[in-house]
Amino acid sequence: MIVHKQSNSLILKLRDPSKVTNVIPRARVVNYKGVDLTQVHFGLDEVRVLRNLGINAPSPVKYNYKWEGKFTPFSHQVTTTEFFTLNPRAICLNDMGTGKSLSALWAADYLMQKGVRRKAIIVSPMSTMDSVWANEIRMHFMFTRTCAVLHGTKERRLKMLALDVDFYIINHDGLKVIGDDIAKREDIDLWILDEAAVYRNSQTSRFKSITKMLQPTDWVWLMTGTPCPVAPTDAWALAKLMGSPLAPKYFNTFKHATMEQVTQYKWVPRPGAFDQAFAILQPGIRFKKSDCLDLPAVTLQHRQCDLTITQQKVYKDMHQELVASIQGREVTAANAAVKLSKLLQICCGVLYDGAGGHANVDAKNRLELVEEICEEAANKVIIFVPFTAALEQVAAHLKQRWTVEVVHGATSPTERKRIFDAFQQSPDPRILVAHPKTTAHGLTLTEADTTIWYAPIFSLEIFEQANNRMNRPGQRNPMTVVMLESTGMESAIYAALRGKGRMQDSVLDLYKKEVGLV
Repeated sequence: MIVHKQSNSLILKLRDPSKVTNVIPRARVVNYKGVDLTQVHFGLDEVRVLRNLGINAPSPVKYNYKWEGKFTPFSHQVTTTEFFTLNPRAICLNDMGTGKSLSALWAADYLMQKGVRRKAIIVSPMSTMDSVWANEIRMHFMFTRTCAVLHGTKERRLKMLALDVDFYIINHDGLKVIGDDIAKREDIDLWILDEAAVYRNSQTSRFKSITKMLQPTDWVWLMTGTPCPVAPTDAWALAKLMGSPLAPKYFNTFKHATMEQVTQYKWVPRPGAFDQAFAILQPGIRFKKSDCLDLPAVTLQHRQCDLTITQQKVYKDMHQELVASIQGREVTAANAAVKLSKLLQICCGVLYDGAGGHANVDAKNRLELVEEICEEAANKVIIFVPFTAALEQVAAHLKQRWTVEVVHGATSPTERKRIFDAFQQSPDPRILVAHPKTTAHGLTLTEADTTIWYAPIFSLEIFEQANNRMNRPGQRNPMTVVMLESTGMESAIYAALRGKGRMQDSVLDLYKKEVGLV
């Protein structure tokens, strides 16, 4: 097969050209130097027909698209983009950190250029609306595409929806607020459902509302690295949502095919059940991190979450107290770090009283975000929490679903060795929740490929050393470091850490900005 760019056609050498010319109007037989060749217009429709005939033709996007953005796409991203452009209803099962978001945006951009789609709506977790999706659009499509984040009150969401942009970004539960208004928009004809595993239960209001909004002519791309986080039956609702012809008509049919009842209330997967689950998720594409040899060793991500109402109030009160305490006094970098750590404590869900005690502050949003990221992760996870009381909260929350071990300052050397050895050598624990100082030097934790920072710290050395626990000889997979943030202060601390500047100066400058001295 030859791609002939001058004529925008594919040149094929076939035994029976009529199989192609009879079904593709823009196909013909041409004689070149005594050899009959089949020339086919190189368009999306023609490529889909060729693939249905068993001819593995590439998508035109691979050859005819100017890949927008700062970076050259990785080979697996090109393949994923091709897949999206050729499948109006499909699922992408690529692992977290493989760049599937940008692949979907490139595909959408190409379809918009060709007039195949007009506008897209991206439905994602709240934590990725701005920090991932909007950021990717602004960074890579700065002068060609626009976006609006539909978040806040209903009035604000509707105001943003009224803007004439290419991409609308909304959180999953935001559809409950303005779903009817979105459904009326005939120009929004491409849906990108990020972390689609939230729709794995067909009885939920989320699933029922999204199915009502989707029109038969809409393109729908589902994206999740974990389609079956609980059981193989999770795949059924996703397959129905994407219109897979391989999905049984009824859930119970699929349940009895993939699960075996062992007691009155307990069902367990049958042998090969997860293979059956993946089989009905078609058309689908899957790249594991370990398959993507062209990925950078470590991918850095920022994930945002809102402070709870309680956190907002306590944070505001503490901020005012810090402003009052600075009046007429000179603050050193060390004192500034102590004072800023009070704000970080609130972000983490605790507030120490200075006498060894602490009060819990509702941090539901951050805990749910950690759970969400752990669900996305393909392998083991390390979570660094800079405050012991918050560390215990995180561990308790995650133990409801996974095996978790905890390491902090009070953990004995013998117990630490047991935990670290088990993490490296046994299936359990899946998650290690640790204070960053306890893992700062010399430790190998290469069974993990995801590190989560529950909140930033003020030590560049500890930050870099802790990130290197999984980035050591023996690591088989590309890695992802995820940094959680709810405030501009946290974002600024992460920026200082990534910039590798003098943290003392950065902390002092940040504190002065927080209290209004600069």
